[in-house]
Amino acid sequence: MYNMIRPQALTCLRFFFDMENKIILCFFLLFTGVTSSAILQAQVSIQDSVYNLYIDFVHSKGPEKTSAASKLFLDALYSALLQDPKCELAFDSLKKYKVAIESSDKQVRIFTWDVLAKDFTHTYFGFIQAYNRKSKKYEVYELKDRSESIRDPENASLDNTKWYGAYYYSISEVKYKKKKYYMLLGWDGNNQNTSKKLIDVLTLNEKGFPKFGDAILSDEKGKIKRRLIFEFKAGLVMSLRFDEDSKGILFDHLSPSEPSLEGVYSFYGPDFSYDMLVFKEGKWLYVKNVDARNPKDKTDKYFNTPH
Repeated sequence: MYNMIRPQALTCLRFFFDMENKIILCFFLLFTGVTSSAILQAQVSIQDSVYNLYIDFVHSKGPEKTSAASKLFLDALYSALLQDPKCELAFDSLKKYKVAIESSDKQVRIFTWDVLAKDFTHTYFGFIQAYNRKSKKYEVYELKDRSESIRDPENASLDNTKWYGAYYYSISEVKYKKKKYYMLLGWDGNNQNTSKKLIDVLTLNEKGFPKFGDAILSDEKGKIKRRLIFEFKAGLVMSLRFDEDSKGILFDHLSPSEPSLEGVYSFYGPDFSYDMLVFKEGKWLYVKNVDARNPKDKTDKYFNTPH
């Protein structure tokens, strides 16, 4: 069993022993002939404990304390996921705040969050829980942020061990022939000068392992990319979302504040026009200047830019 009892301070030891016992209890109950109410109670207890660690992380102050709180949350969540091969733990509280997102086919669930450093850069953490048809259970893959070492990220083919880190807030799937693509929308705080939004493509290979990046995305110039990354001035908000009516991906068009500043992304922002990607014959085609008048997603009230 994964050893999650690695607290950063002695005051955390009692909690972690309690947390470990709760996870073991849930694992035991799921495979013994106890009542369904006892199983439910154990599952709720574990989810509450993991969620409380997330809240501790959110409210932590300072890079060192935040990093330590993130580690505690990561270890507890990983341990819980490993003991949940049937994906029975709902984690509704984490879903509400979009720490966890789940595909509509229930085959993929992703957990992501970030830690802010003193220099205002962000490091991302997370897990993928994906159904493996061969093993007939949900496998867990830890996401390793390697953004700084990835050259040409819009054209890089990546996996969970070499991941372009981001805080994913939305997932949707599309099919073409026999292949299924999970389209991910994410946010990257980047640094004190610019922020980023991105569109990434997740697929599961023949062995069930996650792969990021597939050459199906068209950029504004018509070039095919594995992922699209939009960079703009820090502090501004760029809209990037799935549009239910058109089944497309709708987003703000970004422009520099002056033509002479083209390519200097700390001067880029929304220019009040909107573009869209539309899925046709296995590719996402870029469409300029679309009408974006749509009601606000009622779940937006729960989403805040990560700290």
